[in-house]
Amino acid sequence: MGPLPPSRPRPRHLLGHREDGQANILLLFGLTLALLALTLLFVRVGAAGDQRSRAQTAADAAALAAVSAMQEKAAEALVAGDFPMPLFDEDVARERAEEYARANDAVVTDIRASDNVMGRNGNIVRVEVRGAICQKELEADGSRHWGDVVCDGEDDSTGRVGTAAAIAIAEFPECGRDSVGISCAGIDLTDLDRARRAVDVHLVDKEGRYKFDPAMVAFGGGAVVDCSSLGRLHPVMCQVHETLQVEFPGFYLSAGGYRNEPGSDHGQGMAVDYMMAPLGHVPTPQMHQTALTVVDWIIQNAHRLGVKGLIYDHHIWNAASDPVGPWESVRRFHQNSGNLTQDHVDHIHLAAGPGRML
Repeated sequence: MGPLPPSRPRPRHLLGHREDGQANILLLFGLTLALLALTLLFVRVGAAGDQRSRAQTAADAAALAAVSAMQEKAAEALVAGDFPMPLFDEDVARERAEEYARANDAVVTDIRASDNVMGRNGNIVRVEVRGAICQKELEADGSRHWGDVVCDGEDDSTGRVGTAAAIAIAEFPECGRDSVGISCAGIDLTDLDRARRAVDVHLVDKEGRYKFDPAMVAFGGGAVVDCSSLGRLHPVMCQVHETLQVEFPGFYLSAGGYRNEPGSDHGQGMAVDYMMAPLGHVPTPQMHQTALTVVDWIIQNAHRLGVKGLIYDHHIWNAASDPVGPWESVRRFHQNSGNLTQDHVDHIHLAAGPGRML
């Protein structure tokens, strides 16, 4: 018998996994972890967006609630036959803002008022809130998130809470007085709901030019009228009147301009009487202070505006002959006839235009 053929080597069985299989398992595991991480991130980002939205909703509601008090005061004044010039009351505004913030899972952290009339009424209110629901920091690098602040009872690395702010305004209608009472845009407002709707309350993007200052309150709660309602006013007098209404809206109860009075500035359309009290009455201390505030401003700006002079409360000031300064220092005695109207106790007489004061 011949020699046997050489034997073939038997395959060796591996004791471990194949390297390519191990790599596939690790890749799958890594992708799973990445997917879980992305899912968690999306959930957290969504939660952050939801919290941010809730905080902004709370801020919007709180700001509108803060100015609603002025809306109601204005409505009550209209129904009572008075001109609507309510002032910012921080205690009432904060109480209402806090109530609406709590209803939206937030707390009020700041509230302030401003306006565009030298800080005299505060009809624009900004409210800042802090969300009451804490969340973990989202960014892996620990950076701060969209204006978050540290949660109460948490250290800086564990929690954040969302903040937001909103600004609301109460805009009062231009009104006048008729035989029935107060009329705004030709509509008599004798019903409280109707009067409330006449006061426009809404959100705005920016605060007023001036911070509210209670010491600057200077309003008579009066009508805001254009020059055409005051007769044939000289253009200079009309411009002064319009400027005053921008600087001191509603500082008078009523106004009278041109009248057939030869030999006086009224007869030439160069004078307006601003009533600071009902005809023949003495102004209240608040209205008297309003008059002094307005008169002081007029004197300081008289030459720029073309003002000829002023008469108020038994005294006179003439731009052509008297110095510029505070009313109490530069005024001169005019007369005391015993008639409160003739003595200009119940009104400010303002003359403006070319020529001398008549």
